Amino acid sequence: MHQLKPLLPILLSRAALCVAITMSAAMGASLQTHAQKIITFDAPGADLTPGDFNGTIPGGVNVWGTIAGAYVDANNVYHGFVRSPEGKFTAFEAPGADTTPGSFNGTSPNAINDLGVITGNYWDTNGFSHGFVRSPNGKFTTFDVPGAGGFGTTPRAFNLEGAVVGVYTDSNFSFHAFLRSPEGKFTTWIGPDACTGNGSDGCFGSGASNVNLFGLVAGGFEDNSGNFVHHGFVRNAEGKLKVFDVPGAGTGSYQGTGCPGCNLGLNQLGAIAGSYIDANNVSHGFLRNARGEFTTFDVPGAGTDSFEGTGCPSDCPVSLNDWGAITGIYIDADGVLHGYLRTLDGKSATVDPAGSIFTWVSGINDRGVITGYYVDANDVYHGFIREP
Repeated sequence: MHQLKPLLPILLSRAALCVAITMSAAMGASLQTHAQKIITFDAPGADLTPGDFNGTIPGGVNVWGTIAGAYVDANNVYHGFVRSPEGKFTAFEAPGADTTPGSFNGTSPNAINDLGVITGNYWDTNGFSHGFVRSPNGKFTTFDVPGAGGFGTTPRAFNLEGAVVGVYTDSNFSFHAFLRSPEGKFTTWIGPDACTGNGSDGCFGSGASNVNLFGLVAGGFEDNSGNFVHHGFVRNAEGKLKVFDVPGAGTGSYQGTGCPGCNLGLNQLGAIAGSYIDANNVSHGFLRNARGEFTTFDVPGAGTDSFEGTGCPSDCPVSLNDWGAITGIYIDADGVLHGYLRTLDGKSATVDPAGSIFTWVSGINDRGVITGYYVDANDVYHGFIREP
C-alpha cells in the first residue's frame, strides 16, 4: 500500500474530474434557474436549544460527498463528526481533547480530502490548540509545530498526499504560516515585511490556508506599514514565495488582498480565489489564474457600503474547485451574510437554506456539491448540503 501512495492521489484526482464533467451541465442549469436542492442536517448530539448559539458546523466536503466538521453539545464542548454521502454520522474525539463541560474546548475538524483523511485541531485543558490527522479507519496522528506557543497550532487544509498547511502562534502570540510534509517535517515562514507583533497590537501576521497536489501553497499576511495591509502569497514546492495584490485593493487600515483568517481557494491547476477590500472598505471577489492574471467580481445582492460586499473583513473562507466554481460569503445592504456560488462563466447564485438568517459556506467539491452551515431564527446552527 505504501508503494501505491504516490499513484492514488493522481488516480483519484482524475476520477474526480471525470465525475465533474458529467455534473457541469447540471451545475450550469441550476444557476440559470436559481434552483437549489438543499439538504439540511443536525449531527446527533448537537445542541438544538434556542438561544444557545450551538449546533452543527461542517468544515469541508470531499469529491465523494463525505463531510467532516464539528458539532457543539449542550455542555458547550466541540466534537468531530464525519457524515457519509448516505447521511450516516460517526462522531470522534482527538486524543487529548478536553471535553470538560462548559470549557468550549474539544475537537474541530477543518478539512477532509478525497481519501477520507481529516485534519483539524483540538484544544486541551489549557485551551491550547494542537493539530491532528485522522485516517479513515479512525487512527490519529497529533502534532504541534516546533516553537508553537500562545494559541497553538491550527491546521486549515491539506492535500491528497497528506501535506498539511495552517497557522500557529509563537510564545509571543505572533502568527506564522506552516507546512507539514506527509512525513512529518515542518517548514515555517512569514510574509516579506510582515508584521511580527500580535493581535493585541493589531497584527495578525502570516498564515497558509491551502495546498494542492503539486505542493503549491496559498496564503496571506499583514504588512508592517502601520496600516496592517493584507497581501496574498503563493509558495511553490521549492519554497519560493511570490506576493500578489489584486488591482483595486486598498492600502488603508486593514484593507488589501485577503483578510486575517480568510482561507483562499486553490485548485490543482494553480488558480486562486479569494476576496479583497478596496479603499472604501467594500469587499469584492477575485480569481487569479495560474499565469497571475486577475478577474474581479461582485455577486448580485452584495452590499456596496463599508463592511459589505463579496467577502467580509475577517475569517470568511473562499473555496475553488478544479472547474473554476467559486463559493464564499457576501454581506448585503442590511448586514446579513449569505452564501454564493459563482461558475467559471461568471454566473452567480445565492446559497441560502430555507429559514436561514445567516449562511456560511465551508466548501465545494469537484462535483459541485457545497456544504456549510446556517443559523435559524432560534440561533441554532445547522449543517447543509447544496447539490447541483
